[in-house]
Amino acid sequence: MEHACVAWEGTPVEDPRALAMALDAADVSGDLVVLAADVLTSERHLAAAVAMASRRWVRGRAVGRTLGAELMRCLAGSHHIGEAIKAVGLSPGATSGWLVGLDVQQSEVQGLLASFGAHPCAAHTMSAEGRARLGLPAEGDLEPLALGLVAQADLLA
Repeated sequence: MEHACVAWEGTPVEDPRALAMALDAADVSGDLVVLAADVLTSERHLAAAVAMASRRWVRGRAVGRTLGAELMRCLAGSHHIGEAIKAVGLSPGATSGWLVGLDVQQSEVQGLLASFGAHPCAAHTMSAEGRARLGLPAEGDLEPLALGLVAQADLLA
């Protein structure tokens, strides 16, 4: 499955759930997912999670009720959607994050940013807080650890 991803920053998002619902209602060809700024390690990490989520979705083996929820679950390495949202979703007051489009063109994803008071910015990095929310050790190469979470999500489902 093709995906587009844009790092953004902007005005504080007071209600992340309302933003997610507004993105669900957006007139785009695929699905949109908003993520916390500090939870992606690399494009490879995101691509692995997108591939896992879409494969499970197509095979009817997804845990999430939406493809976006399944992506969040795969990124978090969890069986539980609620835990995954807490780990990789936006927190109230967040001023930066990632907007991921699943089967959505990059230009469409970028065009949606202004609708919630955001604009594209340089890529974010995983923080110590992001590592902790994902249950990753404080030390170690992030990309293999994050890829392990994606594999773990498949095993737990």
